[in-house]
Amino acid sequence: MDLSALEGKHLLVPVTAQRRHLAVRLAEAGAIVEEVEFIAIEATSQPEELEEATLAWCAGDFDWLAVTSRNALSAMDAIARRRGMDLAAPLPEAKVATVGEATRAVCADLGLEVELVPTKRQNARGIVEEFPEGPGKVLAPLGNLAAPVLARGLERKGWSVSTVEAYRTVEGSGVGKQLREEMEAGRFDAVLLTSGSVAQRLADSGAVIPETTLVVAIGDMTAAAARGAGLPVAAVATAPSYDGIVTGLLAALDPDQVMEFDADDHEPPSTPSEATDVHVEVPDEAIEATDVHVEAPDEAIEATDVHVEEPEPEPQVVAGSPADLSFDEIIAGTQEEEPSK
Repeated sequence: MDLSALEGKHLLVPVTAQRRHLAVRLAEAGAIVEEVEFIAIEATSQPEELEEATLAWCAGDFDWLAVTSRNALSAMDAIARRRGMDLAAPLPEAKVATVGEATRAVCADLGLEVELVPTKRQNARGIVEEFPEGPGKVLAPLGNLAAPVLARGLERKGWSVSTVEAYRTVEGSGVGKQLREEMEAGRFDAVLLTSGSVAQRLADSGAVIPETTLVVAIGDMTAAAARGAGLPVAAVATAPSYDGIVTGLLAALDPDQVMEFDADDHEPPSTPSEATDVHVEVPDEAIEATDVHVEAPDEAIEATDVHVEEPEPEPQVVAGSPADLSFDEIIAGTQEEEPSK
């Protein structure tokens, strides 16, 4: 992926104590990066329940493990190791489902062979859509903000689902007065949103994002949470990966390049890391030229598409969000989109 366009760009990038990969990558590409801890990851408030569920999984009491976050895997692995057990012990009888290829890689590091990765929507709803019919027992370790999409959907398919809080997402230090003033003064070229929680925290800071600052979301659900919180979204990378949001950022910085790419009928990049799902939104005056569609591979999805679309009215929920959820549930569910690697 050519990141030369990021040279000298001022970017606001969410980080946590455990996860600075995106900020480091952008800084190495020459961007001027401001790291902000909008959220922090803490241990579960239900340690006994999580330990009981983890040991039950290791003992082979479940048919499936459905995971939507690296944080859940890390918490379970720590318990298993402390008790002299192995998360991979129940395999191959038990099966694992994850939200995307990045989480699959974390599973591989732990010896877990993944049976199911959704090919359409890389979130809990995607797992539900492609999950087989029951009966059987499923363990779903989730964050405290996760919506009930996964459990409800799998139960409708005949499964008995045990959910357990594996970690907590809490408020980080966030945006202080000085940074808020710099944002409102237009210092930043772009602000990246890596989850609905981040979007809500940014909105709660009271910062008014100027039109010159592009807001880029990592997925449709994160974008829905951002719009609902009053944040203008310029681009959405529908693949929940760092490559996805970086490609969305590049497209937002130069949307004409995306349209020219399709108009010239060039072949899409052959290297998986050079392509991803991107929805780019452009100003009203450019809408006449937005009928663009390019098929391209993605590192986290076998086949995806790139297209430019007209901005949606706020508070409309974008395609790919669960239509049967309240907005509060959608905000909670966006934590599932946070990239796992």
